[in-house]
Amino acid sequence: MNRNFLFIIILLVHFCGCSSKDGRTFTLQLINDTILPYTPVMNQGRTQTCWAYAMTSLIESDWLTDNNKDTVQLSVMYTVRNKYMKQFEHYYRIGGKEEIRGGGLGHSLLDVWKEKGTVPLVCYAGKKSDTNYHDHRDLLKKIRRLARKAVKENNYSYYFQKAEELLDEVMGEVPDTFDYQGIVYTPQSFAAAICPNVDDYMEVTSFTHHPFHSWFALEVPDNWEHAAFYNLPISELEAGVRKSIYDGRTVVWDGDISEKSFYPKEGVAVFDQLTDWQLERQKAYENLETTDDHMMHIVGMAHDEQGKVYYLMKNSWGKRGPYHGLLYMSEDYFRAKTISVILRKEFIQMR
Repeated sequence: MNRNFLFIIILLVHFCGCSSKDGRTFTLQLINDTILPYTPVMNQGRTQTCWAYAMTSLIESDWLTDNNKDTVQLSVMYTVRNKYMKQFEHYYRIGGKEEIRGGGLGHSLLDVWKEKGTVPLVCYAGKKSDTNYHDHRDLLKKIRRLARKAVKENNYSYYFQKAEELLDEVMGEVPDTFDYQGIVYTPQSFAAAICPNVDDYMEVTSFTHHPFHSWFALEVPDNWEHAAFYNLPISELEAGVRKSIYDGRTVVWDGDISEKSFYPKEGVAVFDQLTDWQLERQKAYENLETTDDHMMHIVGMAHDEQGKVYYLMKNSWGKRGPYHGLLYMSEDYFRAKTISVILRKEFIQMR
């Protein structure tokens, strides 16, 4: 992987809270400090499955790092399919009290991984061969309709099977076994070969309405499993992320992209420097100005001519923008708009 390229970003700054109010054009000179191995940028299409793309990319990168750049691409849609069915079951068990949705978080993939395993992308594309991109809008409506009928008629088994048949029709049937590079695997045995211990990862957040250095169920819509996150001051969370990147391990980011200064077409996200990051990010969270919009994969770090740090994000919107699907997020944007990260436990000091 080539490093230390000089990139020039010509960024038109609009009238917003994180930009110049005189409409000037800024020129950022960004120098890559480190870029870790990563697999090709993918496109989630018309789905809410960024969580699955980011987490899959994380595991693929760890495999690349540990196996002399032996590339493996995993089926994102295998995970998504199994997550939909887990939500179908959950919906029925709680009497239809929570929505079946496309979104998820890092643990959503890890839960599927531990129970259902994974398969290579070449063995399960998750869409019909004549379909150009994934579109789950109609699929989710049909799954919800079946789930509502299951609850109304108290008939889980029948409608669960109907949902499985629907997924087979739209996404394709899942192989029980498959041959990959001359070895026959099940999804579970393949997952064990690629990443035998997904419990090495942890989810970390930073909010003041719960004590720091403690676990709590993060209150965001996509945490439908009510999973626990470890709570740290934002400075400690960011220190863990930087240590991970400089030690050669990538990180998954979850956060808000609703700011006008998030520029996917230009490949950059910037934010004004704040006096008290912890206070201001808490206010934005409580005012619903910071929500869990999107997940991306942090694959490197860079700096500008003033020494400000940028995180290199791998997105899942296809090869969009000047960096072909990558985006530079300033440290200020990261501190203000991060909801959570997922990384290896070894980079976080727990008390």
